[in-house]
Amino acid sequence: MLSTINLLQTEAVVAAAITVLVLVGFFLLRRHLMSLEKGRKKRITKVKDKDFFATHINEHVDVATIKQQNLDSLEKRFTITKRALYGALLVGIVLLGTIPLMGQFPSTILSIVVACISVVVGIAAKPVIENLICGLVLCFGKLARIGDIVLVDGEYGSIEDVTLTHCIIRRWDWLRYVVPNSSMMTKEFLNYSLRDNHRWVHVEFWVDYKADISLVEQIAIVSPESSEYYSKAEAPRFWIVDFTPESAKCMLVAWATSAADGWMLSIDIRKNLLLEFQKHNIQTHMQRIQFNKEDKPKQKG
Repeated sequence: MLSTINLLQTEAVVAAAITVLVLVGFFLLRRHLMSLEKGRKKRITKVKDKDFFATHINEHVDVATIKQQNLDSLEKRFTITKRALYGALLVGIVLLGTIPLMGQFPSTILSIVVACISVVVGIAAKPVIENLICGLVLCFGKLARIGDIVLVDGEYGSIEDVTLTHCIIRRWDWLRYVVPNSSMMTKEFLNYSLRDNHRWVHVEFWVDYKADISLVEQIAIVSPESSEYYSKAEAPRFWIVDFTPESAKCMLVAWATSAADGWMLSIDIRKNLLLEFQKHNIQTHMQRIQFNKEDKPKQKG
């Protein structure tokens, strides 16, 4: 009888010690979550208006409202995380409190109960738990953040929200592409804003062999400068990358101010190139082929 009482007292002391450690870890984790939430809100507030858009098609949308929605979503997500921690803490304390009582039940019954609960929870809650864990890894691992511009499964857009189970991506045409967090962790995706916002844009075009290549290079080098999306971090570069039977394949590369501006910069470059080619009568190989077809005399039947 005395040995049983001593065993129960020892188990109670161990359970109390573990409870104290759990509470200390909980408060440290809660403090870390509050610090992360504050940092994320500060980042969203400082993000430039144009960085909330995958393209500039919807320039007249109220950006202040979008920012506030992101802040509300961020607060809701951290609130859900805190509540989940509170629930886990409560369950842990209850389990620790039952440790001294477990010795009174046969080990066979305890094994059967634990096995049944594990099987039911594992089968029913596997997708939810998997997405929940992946969502926490994405949020706290800084792999994908609100406002980042990404390419997932061929879908290009900006991350509008990262919930505990799904990522919501706003495509270039303003449609929402919902991706499970588990897919974001198991599949490769491009994040154009992970380290910096600059984007190296390249534009390919073809010119006829009779064209003045020096003049083509001069036109190409200055073509990005009139665009508001051009970054002067580095001078543009012009390369001849290939030869075909009809033409020379050229490439112009230039830096854009952000990933969202890369597409707009490429449009401005193509427009400027076309205008200057028309102005200086520089023909492409497609133009030459078309002219040859038109000039070819018709054969009599």
